Amino acid sequence: MSRKFLLRYGEERVITVTPVAHGLLVPMFATVTSVVVVEYAAAHLHFVHSVRSWLLLVLAGPCLIVVATRMWRWRSHKVRVTSQRIIIEGGVLHHHRSEVDLRDVVATRVGQRLHERMTRRGVVLLETRSGTVNLGFVHHPSALCRIIDQERMAFAGDRLDFDTVFDFDPPRPHDFDMTPRRRRERRRTDW
Repeated sequence: MSRKFLLRYGEERVITVTPVAHGLLVPMFATVTSVVVVEYAAAHLHFVHSVRSWLLLVLAGPCLIVVATRMWRWRSHKVRVTSQRIIIEGGVLHHHRSEVDLRDVVATRVGQRLHERMTRRGVVLLETRSGTVNLGFVHHPSALCRIIDQERMAFAGDRLDFDTVFDFDPPRPHDFDMTPRRRRERRRTDW
């Protein structure tokens, strides 16, 4: 489904997320409905009973193909969070992959509507220096944001230890000396 995933030196895998299945419910419902209708008709009508397999192939076959392709596309999409970057990859025939370094992430946001809050689903958005990156529609988006923020803070290189001692260096006296600039005489021309 997905290609070989290589880690950088010193990088650790934190979590791998498969986004929420999108567009699977309607084709699955259509497949089940068409099978039930054909079986019901075959039980009550003799001429439908003789062509039952052809009717199943014609009515349920395309729905099954749509379900299979959407399932394949859904399972091939992954969001990987590591200790140094976030990788978004997916695609069935045309594989795409994008990476965002954790040092480039400025903030994380969750986009949810009311019914998405109740089902604990939503869109995770990364605010980076070059723009907004959409990670997709995932389960428990606020938990994913917390994990990304935690890794981002752990990756920050400018953290100071709690036992750091700062010394005061008094400024040198000539640092505050300022000599005023001379004003140039401006010519006034009256017309």
